[in-house]
Order: sequence, then C-alpha cells, then structure tokens
Amino acid sequence: IRSAIESKQLNISPAGSGGRSCTLYYGVKTPDDMPYVSKFAQWEELGVQVVPVISQPDLPCESGAVWKGRTGYVQNALEEDGVPIPRNSGALLCGVKGMCESVKQMLLEAGVFEGRVLFNF
Repeated sequence: IRSAIESKQLNISPAGSGGRSCTLYYGVKTPDDMPYVSKFAQWEELGVQVVPVISQPDLPCESGAVWKGRTGYVQNALEEDGVPIPRNSGALLCGVKGMCESVKQMLLEAGVFEGRVLFNF
C-alpha cells in the first residue's frame, strides 16, 4: 500500500482539489503496532485520507500511548463510513485474509466492480 501511495500511480489529488480521492483504513491492535505513522501527514498532503483504527485500545502500550481515535476493525469503520460512489471506486486490500474477504464482500454489496478490488495474495 505504501508503495502504491508514494509512487503517485494512483493519480489521486489533494483533498478539495476536485480530483480523484483515496481513503486508507489502517488497522492494528494497538498504537504501538502502527508502522508508518510518521508518513501519515505526507500521505495526507498527497490526497490520502488516513483512517487509523485500533482493535484493542485498552491493551497497555510500551510507549504509554492512549488512543482517542477510531476503534474496532477496519471493516466496521468502512461499514460506518460507507462507499460514496461505488461504481467509481476501487480498493487495494492488504492484511489478514478474513478482513480482506469481509471488506471485499462489503464493497461488492455496495456496488464496487469485482475487478476493481485487488489483494496482496
């Protein structure tokens, strides 16, 4: 996912510029498990809306971080947010197979074309 964003091959535009948009749902167990957090601001400048989701916010973190953002699972966050324009949407899915299959089913039911849902496996 990182290489797709940073290669600029997604042809996305910064928010509010009227171009193609992109949302990254980024799920991990705890804040300490979130690599690339230092890149989020750069990705947002490129036009990626980053939505971090923590599945186990009550687990103690070595860093002492206390999570105030979205909790649960990526598929729940996507379900809550919905897919604004399914026929014009695509998805790159990377992660646990069960999550990917759940998100794919959700996207297909929303009206995203199956050929526009890609996996890393």
